[in-house]
Amino acid sequence: MISRYEVWLNGQALSEISQDILVLDIQYPALNYANSVIRSAKRQGARLYRRQVDENSVTVLFEIHAYDTRMRQEICNAVETWASKGGVLKTSDREGKQLHCVCKTHPAIRSARDWTEPLSIVFAAYALPFWQETIPATLTLSGTSGSGSLYVPGSIQDTFVEVEITANAALSQISLTAGNTSMTLSGLSVSSGQKIIISYDDEMIQQIRVGNTSLLNKRSGADDLRVDSGENSAFSFSSDASVSVTFKVRGLWA
Repeated sequence: MISRYEVWLNGQALSEISQDILVLDIQYPALNYANSVIRSAKRQGARLYRRQVDENSVTVLFEIHAYDTRMRQEICNAVETWASKGGVLKTSDREGKQLHCVCKTHPAIRSARDWTEPLSIVFAAYALPFWQETIPATLTLSGTSGSGSLYVPGSIQDTFVEVEITANAALSQISLTAGNTSMTLSGLSVSSGQKIIISYDDEMIQQIRVGNTSLLNKRSGADDLRVDSGENSAFSFSSDASVSVTFKVRGLWA
């Protein structure tokens, strides 16, 4: 059925599951920030030292316009299968953004009689409780050292930076800086043409690899390279061999 709204999970639209599905609404509760403070000695007030977001959620409301009760249950089961594994969620009103999520509340038919009863699915993001830009902002630098700046759209601080390093000669050490964070990879044995990839999986667990070989034990300095969304940030590198370095940042939104 035709609706103003649409949601996609891992590239498949909810409305594609059945022509009897009508998406009614997409709802976004306000983020709940947990603020940690230190009380000031002998005076009023406190110092804020940490703001933590544990969860971001999306509620999808829809109807199944199938009068046959068994058919309606079958369609609902298909929707549950679609939602159950979670993944990358996109919505029609947040173009160019995505949320890595799990299915927190599965759809369920509560009444066989009320065949146009609204149903709901709740998706929740935990590892990264923010919406990401689907296309990262990128900056490429080359040589044995280089620097530049990059604007990253968004509204959230501490956005993770991914890096792709292509060696143009035998490489044993490289230092990377993004904003106020710096990381060094040393003791390397990277041949010309090989690539070092610094990336994060869906659980935001960092990987540093050449092919299938982990280089996490070669890392020193900051655990992660980070910059703030919504502003220009400085990037630089230096290495003991000629390389091509591409910094990639997906801006974050509440």
